[in-house]
Amino acid sequence: MLDRPMLNRHCRMLVWLFAAALWLTLPPREARSESLPDRTGRQWAPFVEWSLPNATFDGNPFDLRASVLFTHEASGAKRKTEMFYAGASVWKFRFAGTLPGRWTLTTSSDDADLHGRSGVVTIAPDENTSGFVSHIDNKWARPRGAAGKLKAFAPQFVMYGHPASIYKRVDRIDADIETFIRGHGFTGFHVPVFCRWFDIESDRSSAIRSMDPNPDDRTFVALEALITKTHAAGGVVHFWAWGDESRRQTPAKWGINGKVDRRLQRYIAARLGPLPGWTMGYGFDLDEWVNEKQLARWRDYMHAHMGWNHMLGGRHGDPNRGLDHSRAVSWNRPLDYSSYEHHRPTYKVYRASLEAVPGQPVLSEDRFRIRKSRQYRNKDYTEEMTRRGLWHATMAGGVANIWGRLDGDLAINMGDGSSLQYEHPQWIRTWADFFEHRFHADLQPAARLSNGLCLRRGDSDQFIFYRDDTDSIRMNLTSMSAAQPAVAIDTKRKHQPIRLGRLPPKEQNWTAPHKSDWAIAVGDTNIK
Repeated sequence: MLDRPMLNRHCRMLVWLFAAALWLTLPPREARSESLPDRTGRQWAPFVEWSLPNATFDGNPFDLRASVLFTHEASGAKRKTEMFYAGASVWKFRFAGTLPGRWTLTTSSDDADLHGRSGVVTIAPDENTSGFVSHIDNKWARPRGAAGKLKAFAPQFVMYGHPASIYKRVDRIDADIETFIRGHGFTGFHVPVFCRWFDIESDRSSAIRSMDPNPDDRTFVALEALITKTHAAGGVVHFWAWGDESRRQTPAKWGINGKVDRRLQRYIAARLGPLPGWTMGYGFDLDEWVNEKQLARWRDYMHAHMGWNHMLGGRHGDPNRGLDHSRAVSWNRPLDYSSYEHHRPTYKVYRASLEAVPGQPVLSEDRFRIRKSRQYRNKDYTEEMTRRGLWHATMAGGVANIWGRLDGDLAINMGDGSSLQYEHPQWIRTWADFFEHRFHADLQPAARLSNGLCLRRGDSDQFIFYRDDTDSIRMNLTSMSAAQPAVAIDTKRKHQPIRLGRLPPKEQNWTAPHKSDWAIAVGDTNIK
């Protein structure tokens, strides 16, 4: 019979053997699943975020590669994103819910501290928020609501400051949204970044000494603040990633699509990719320093690392004034949208740009500026030209543009590049109010139906007519099935619809109360 000490030793031995056997059945550390805290979020909200410490990593932390796969349990839909270095030996990753419901996640990396994590995020539906910018044929569009139905819109951006000016005055963003989006009616902001990706204080590569620079956290803090606040207000931010090489505002110093450039592209994809509400152009004067293949490779690499769609393009130098867009077709086709350096584009130029590459939306990506400059007097705008440009671009089919009112010559007085308030903001607000619920994906030009401009919704009884400097508009409504309600607005005044009663299905001439630039909406549900 065993005495008590001997029995205790045998029991401890059995416990140790059982624990050892159990340990041997466990997977190795790098493959073992470790749960992360569950998260909740809202559909189309900017992001849900996780942080992982990793103090053992040795090397450039911006070069560490780790990915996260999200799977929607109900549909099987998947989103794959990457982690980004957040400083202080911490890596983060983000998620934006495109579908409501429960999503599971798993992490993968050659680094053991970032590998084999799992978790759950539950996304609540949201009927009132827009998602990631996309397109329907050649119309810009955004998904909206729990079902994610695409809704067409016509982006019109106002010039905004560079990242350093945003970072130093983040508190001004709310006021600027109130002024330019809610007040004027612009759909968002245009921001040039250039080499501030690497140093928020330097827009030129010649001012950055390092031949192996990393992304600057301050730049991303500024851009995140602008994107999230603008998205919450229903708007969109459009970036210029780079400028031109004559000003040394490009990645050419480090190699286009080279090691430094690719590192930055992955960082943008990981950190900004899960944020809805932004688009990106590669820069300006691109034909002087980048070729078609390099531009297409940039677009493809960015999309390969972003888990969410963002429209990427690059401005071609032709045509400035003509109707022939054929030279830019091979340039634009591999990209997400078509882009041109138009100078004072007419309605016909806008139409030609939409027809050049079927199925792509268009951004006329020069900046249409009001400024006192003799050097650019043949391309700059007046406020009246701005108002008409908004209407011509939209009536052509929804071409996006960049606008700005500057004080004096650009080189001397532009400050941080932000637009001043327009003298007649009600002109822009009237355009925005008129089209807010009237710009649909199936609107198509129907010039033969009017002596002005005309858009019609498919074969329906809904029409939009527009004509500059007139006191009458001819409308051919013979195809309507029955009389339809109609309203007219004077585009030079605050949005105050004039009820025209029910117009019969026949050809007719509407006489305005006075001469102006007039728009008429026939047969839509916004007319009470």
